[in-house]
Amino acid sequence: MERFCFCFDIDGTLYPSNHVISKRTLETIEQLREKGHKIVVATGRNLSSVKESGLLDQICFDALVLNNGQCVLNGKHEVIYTAYLPADLVWQVIDVCNANKLVCSLETLDDWFCVQQPNEYVKITHEFFRETAPSQGEYNPSMKIIMAMAYAPKGYDYAPLKEIEGLNVDIGNSCYADLGIKGFHKYKGIEKCLDYFHLTKTVCFGDGRNDVEMIRQATIGIAMGQSVDEVKEVSDFVTESCDHDGIVHACEHYGFI
Repeated sequence: MERFCFCFDIDGTLYPSNHVISKRTLETIEQLREKGHKIVVATGRNLSSVKESGLLDQICFDALVLNNGQCVLNGKHEVIYTAYLPADLVWQVIDVCNANKLVCSLETLDDWFCVQQPNEYVKITHEFFRETAPSQGEYNPSMKIIMAMAYAPKGYDYAPLKEIEGLNVDIGNSCYADLGIKGFHKYKGIEKCLDYFHLTKTVCFGDGRNDVEMIRQATIGIAMGQSVDEVKEVSDFVTESCDHDGIVHACEHYGFI
């Protein structure tokens, strides 16, 4: 049987609206593992956030694709690949956020902090992710920053940040946008996993705007039922919603279980 690398987004894909992964989904993922497939999480979250989410206590992942593909760890959380934001790009993000009265946070491999005093949008965002919000800290250019986040009201277009050359702005589902290196996306991290595992084919599940390239480039790209239209348009299959065992339904549809 041909082996695939199965890659799962977290929020809206593994975690439904009640933030409890269904028993059927957990059983399905374990069946995939028993058949020899590799199980990978592919998320915009950093390692600290994934740990706090409790996900790693429920699923044993063969690799973690974090920070929208800019950080890749193996199952032992050893670094396979990292791409750091250049210091001048970090300073531009900080300066633009200061000029526009925005708060931004900076993420290292295992920690993060807000450059400005955290505000209500920081609180709302990290309540959305059900995690502890980063506290205020000070940026030092010697720090290895993997990704940043900016916080603003829902509907904000982050236009000042989009003007920064070399910066990718992924607007999230709450009061935030992920800020990374232009041209990076989850599938670039997944490609590092394929090399690491000596595999060639992927099955990817996602629902948000930062999943578009992952779903587009996957061997089989699967959009959760509640996905944004951009994800559905590039997918090979639109499954049931996360709240209705969409992962299970898709794996049954393709005969993986």
